Amino acid sequence: IKGLIIDLRDNPGGLLQVVTKMADTLLPEGMIVYTEDRAGKQEVINSDAKMLGLPLVVLVNGNSASASEILAGAIQDYGVGRIVGTKTFGKGIVQSVKFFKDGSGLKITTSRYFTPKGRSIHEVGIHPDVVIDLPEDLKKDPTKITEDNDVQLKKAVL
Repeated sequence: IKGLIIDLRDNPGGLLQVVTKMADTLLPEGMIVYTEDRAGKQEVINSDAKMLGLPLVVLVNGNSASASEILAGAIQDYGVGRIVGTKTFGKGIVQSVKFFKDGSGLKITTSRYFTPKGRSIHEVGIHPDVVIDLPEDLKKDPTKITEDNDVQLKKAVL
């Protein structure tokens, strides 16, 4: 392949362990992400020196959140790819769930995510390198998006 486009639009995120494995393939040696709890204790996840090394573009929008933002933010911080689209959602917190015997549960926020350059993702999101929005009719009905009318994808291919 000549280059890679990763489409994270409308991707609400996923598991930290999965996104950091993906990021490890795309990033040089160094920090992928770190978390910090309210006491200031940090946990760092690093990448090794092996990386794909191809031209890279990541598509994002306001529904790209959490793990999607971790990947986009790390790629942006290292300058190994361009981020194209609109500002991401801004979910940069780590939450744990405590389950109870009666089947109920309690979600607890335990720390915050930060990009390799120390940017907080929470309530800020990732601002694309190239800001380009879809036309309103396509945002209202994403099933009408095609390769021919997807202006964000076209910008990524250039």
